[in-house]
Amino acid sequence: MTGTEIAELFERLGRLVAATKQKAGDGSVWDYTFADGETHRYLIRGLKSHAEAEDSAFNLIIWTWNAKNHLKRRAESSGQDTQMVEDAVNADPVLPICADLANHLKHGHLKRSRSGLYPCLGSVSFEASQGAVGSLIFRAFEVEVMIADASLVEFRLPIIDQAGAELGDAFECAARGLAALERLKARIEEGTLIGRSRLPVA
Repeated sequence: MTGTEIAELFERLGRLVAATKQKAGDGSVWDYTFADGETHRYLIRGLKSHAEAEDSAFNLIIWTWNAKNHLKRRAESSGQDTQMVEDAVNADPVLPICADLANHLKHGHLKRSRSGLYPCLGSVSFEASQGAVGSLIFRAFEVEVMIADASLVEFRLPIIDQAGAELGDAFECAARGLAALERLKARIEEGTLIGRSRLPVA
């Protein structure tokens, strides 16, 4: 694994981060049936759909975790101890959770949990400030929201542990995990990955 290949990998990760920050889109439509049997339709216009937001988060989480194996190969090719990569990952507060999420997404379940928390992902939601909304239209059994400024919308994708407690947000977790891997990459390129590593908390 060459330095050029690692640089290209992290450029790809940068593009995936950018994709999670693109919020404008064609929108979403869904129905909700209340306890009394009445069904209402909700339409969101001018915003990335829930599925697209989820896809961008999934791609970033999986590729962020895949980068760890590339860094191990880079460390090995430059004569450094690959176990130090694993030690650095395990010492980080976020990367073991990224690992579990990526493995859960790839395999549909977790046999073992690197973090010990057995995390999974909840459902995408978004929060729009008043300035983000261009119009709000109420019809019989239908509500339509037109987003005028998608940059003011915040998407969330909760991370849930095996006890049902929320651990944080997947978008933030992936971004922090990537930052930790970038610090680890810099140490590998500098040839300073010696001894038992401990990454600083982001």
